[in-house]
Amino acid sequence: MIPMIQESLTVFLLAIAFDILLGEPPAKLHPVVWIGKLIAFLRARAGPSRVQGIALALTVISSSVLAGHFLVYAAGPVPFLPLLVGAYLLKSTFAIRCLLEVSCDIGKMIDQDIDEAKKMLPALVGRDTAPLTRAQAASAVIESLSENYVDSILSPIFYYLAFAPVGLGLEAALAFKAISTMDSMLGYKTRGLLELGYAGARLDDLANFIPARLSIILIALARPARASAALRSAFQYHNATPSPNSGWPMAACAGALGIRLEKPGYYVLLVNGKEPDTLDVPRALRLMQAAIALTLAAALMILFYWALISGSSGL
Repeated sequence: MIPMIQESLTVFLLAIAFDILLGEPPAKLHPVVWIGKLIAFLRARAGPSRVQGIALALTVISSSVLAGHFLVYAAGPVPFLPLLVGAYLLKSTFAIRCLLEVSCDIGKMIDQDIDEAKKMLPALVGRDTAPLTRAQAASAVIESLSENYVDSILSPIFYYLAFAPVGLGLEAALAFKAISTMDSMLGYKTRGLLELGYAGARLDDLANFIPARLSIILIALARPARASAALRSAFQYHNATPSPNSGWPMAACAGALGIRLEKPGYYVLLVNGKEPDTLDVPRALRLMQAAIALTLAAALMILFYWALISGSSGL
């Protein structure tokens, strides 16, 4: 057990270093791109039924997990290579640097050229960006930043930690990423995807259930002076969004910043908050950077703790 936890800690540290120092790997070498290609391949051959959607989901999840497991296993004969391969695969399940950089770039562009910012916004949001005002564009960036903190950072780390003690942390993180990618590609209520994407969408709701609710604690701790406002907003407005999970971090972020977040025609969070402006995007970035730092610190503390108790038990 001691080597297992030590390996999990080493892989995690390397994955964080890869993400922060190197960012996203090239598309041709990105495991999530491979998962997306598998989903697209299966979608083209599947009928628009819920049963085939379940089969697709099981195939994608199992293929992602097994591929990751055997890549690490195949690297076994070369010293230290399994750790590097595991870290590379784990890094692909979260995107700290990418999320922060894209959010920052779009936030700056809203000030400089709103039309160009609207062209950039689809990298973060799925809404129609053409009619957005500057305030609505700033809100879209902040909403996406807080929502993706859960989906792109907290959730994969949560599952890595949850399964690391039994040596399946990487596999769990890859399974989550496969589910998340399916939801982003198939989880739409259109005629062709309503049934086919049902399994992926429901699995995504289930997988993010606990992390989304944990996120409000981390967001509150990231700005202690507004912690009660963040928690109050989260509990009051989390049901305003169609998703059962995204409302939690977005409403907590709105409360922590004291701003009104809105997706026109769909929801409003913190109705009495001030209208956001472009200066609120850097504020949101600082808030989420602090929440991410707390997430990483907590994860490292948990892994260190497990290593200590494993050692003291003599396992």
